[in-house]
Amino acid sequence: MTIFAPALGALWRQLEGYGIDPEPLFRAEGIDPEVMYDQGARVPTERMLRLSARAASLSADPHFGLRSSEYFRPAHLGALGFAWLASSSLRSALGRLSRYARVIQEKLSIDLQEDQQYFCVRLEPNLTTSDEAFREDLQMATLVKFCRIIGGRSFNPARVCFRQHQPSDPGIYFEQFRCPVEFSSPDTMLVLRIEDVDKRLTGSNDQLAELNEHIVVKYLAHSARHDIVNRAKAAIIDGLAEGGVSEISIAQAMHMTPRNLHRKLQKENSSFKLLLTEVRKELAQQYIQDRSKTLTEISYLLGFSEASSFSRAFKGWTGKAPSEARQNVA
Repeated sequence: MTIFAPALGALWRQLEGYGIDPEPLFRAEGIDPEVMYDQGARVPTERMLRLSARAASLSADPHFGLRSSEYFRPAHLGALGFAWLASSSLRSALGRLSRYARVIQEKLSIDLQEDQQYFCVRLEPNLTTSDEAFREDLQMATLVKFCRIIGGRSFNPARVCFRQHQPSDPGIYFEQFRCPVEFSSPDTMLVLRIEDVDKRLTGSNDQLAELNEHIVVKYLAHSARHDIVNRAKAAIIDGLAEGGVSEISIAQAMHMTPRNLHRKLQKENSSFKLLLTEVRKELAQQYIQDRSKTLTEISYLLGFSEASSFSRAFKGWTGKAPSEARQNVA
């Protein structure tokens, strides 16, 4: 299990803020500081957890996790962070974060649910750590900060929920989140008001958001080059960008015969047709957010010969026609 290496830049800056030299700590865990500048690098999660625990101990700050958000920037998440900054609404930003959470940490799950009043963001790291409170503090404080970066400094959640027990002095939590805070909750959860989630954000840029999201999709596909499935998905993404794909063209791009590609994918319970559908579905959900693209243009970008073919496929994937899905775009 790994995490996105550039995210460690926030921890580096925080240590410097406490007057602690980060380099010896990083190297003690076998982490070369140069990986923070490599957008393709990942670091074993267990090393990051040990490094964070050691950093918190040296800082002697009982609220080290909460204060980590002061040093975290969207840029520490690479293209995903830039897509966040360019998002048209908190809904679209959180949707991207949910879809691509595995960029940050491979097992991280971010579940989104809503009713007529509230939009709930549940975080589940799916990892074992001896300091659950530190993990929750870091994630929730950073998430709320990111919301304020694009939603405005006056943004406040409706409620924040923690699994950890209430500390002896919870005042700093109320000061940080500026909303009701629940402890001993079943979930780590951020609750937002629907009107805040759907508010159109100034400074948004659909084209930049789409471009960076496309980079994220390619990153995920390329991040496991040893995996034949991800290699094939990466080749399909590249092929669609160049004007179309076929099983033969993808096999050629991967320097193998179509028969060999078919056999290897079959061993992974997959196929070219299945992967093409997965890639098209993922890209379609990006493109539909961009009102500058017509539905006909999107159909060609995804390799469909006719807009009607794309419409039928999209409705099969989502249960909605493309035109209906676009009506919900802020």
